[in-house]
Amino acid sequence: MNNIDIIKKNKDLNKFIETHNLSDDFISENYNSFLRALDSLDRCNNCQGLYQCRQSTTGQILSLDYQGVLVEEIDYCKYKKYQQAKDNLANNYVYCNVASTLLDVDLDNIEYTNEQQELYALLLGILHKKKNKGLYIVGDLGVGKTYLCSALANSLVKKGEKVAYVKVSTFFNEMKSYVTGNSVSLDKMINKLKSVDYLFFDDIGSETVSEFVRDDILFNILDYRLDNKLMTIFNSNLNLEELFKHYQYDRKEKSNMMNAKRLIERIDILTDNYVLQGPNLRRKDNA
Repeated sequence: MNNIDIIKKNKDLNKFIETHNLSDDFISENYNSFLRALDSLDRCNNCQGLYQCRQSTTGQILSLDYQGVLVEEIDYCKYKKYQQAKDNLANNYVYCNVASTLLDVDLDNIEYTNEQQELYALLLGILHKKKNKGLYIVGDLGVGKTYLCSALANSLVKKGEKVAYVKVSTFFNEMKSYVTGNSVSLDKMINKLKSVDYLFFDDIGSETVSEFVRDDILFNILDYRLDNKLMTIFNSNLNLEELFKHYQYDRKEKSNMMNAKRLIERIDILTDNYVLQGPNLRRKDNA
């Protein structure tokens, strides 16, 4: 097999050659460029993701273009482009705790079960501004609350809306680190969440309760959002009665029923309650 046949044996390079009607003489004159492109393509053979990348720079491949002369260009593989798209989406959030594995779902491509169909319709109503009140979604572990909320949040961001998606336990651990010496950053974050157009609280009630969490952050944010009628979506394993009991006691087991009641009242007024039922899909997926 001669050098030209080696180049043509690669289906991508052969298609390029046929598309631009390139002669064997042209291939010979530019053989080194074709060979470098072939080497780059070969490195991608059987690749399953960036973690397997064999290119000198992860995700970058050498491609060819023809503009009367042959031009070598740096391009990105499909896995790199996919990662860039997810990173760009995350960067467009005001605050983002959406799991990286869920940044590619939205309400256009999501797969939902029969049990999730009614909630899916409600989320579409929020997306298309046909529903003016938020949701408090309660359900057992693994029924799809986070999955569906992430899909709505991603869809809103793609429309250019200002969105914050808060994974409650992660967020409050981060906020506690601001308490010692970074009050400016803390105030800035609270103000962002107060005024953002769409605010998601994922797995509310999973965090450790303190006066700081309940009164200084949550109540502060929700009181402002209630006054300004801003869309707020919650999901939780706890119904509102259970959530009230959760917020009634702080870490020192000190009871403050009034502050807990004030907080729950704001959640109740901000949202319509929705119970999502169904099997634990995480267990099903791993079965």
